[in-house]
Amino acid sequence: MGRIKEYYMEIMEANDGKVPEELTIADIARMKELRIFNWQEYEREQEKVRVFKVKQENPREITKTAQTREYWEEELRKGKIRRASKGLQ
Repeated sequence: MGRIKEYYMEIMEANDGKVPEELTIADIARMKELRIFNWQEYEREQEKVRVFKVKQENPREITKTAQTREYWEEELRKGKIRRASKGLQ
């Protein structure tokens, strides 16, 4: 079996037999590096990386609120709503 197919199967397994619609080849490669195949966990990790980069560039922009779990869950939910609304347009 090919490597991409193996990763595809792992992604399906981690996401209740479904493949996320937003998934790209770049995402598969990054998931492979991180060894995270659940889409929600992957998005959460990507958001943490993004906030970390912003924090390095603008240390005063990020407040302590950004470090709480609730913040990450809310950002994930907002991202899903944005993607869903883009699909409807």
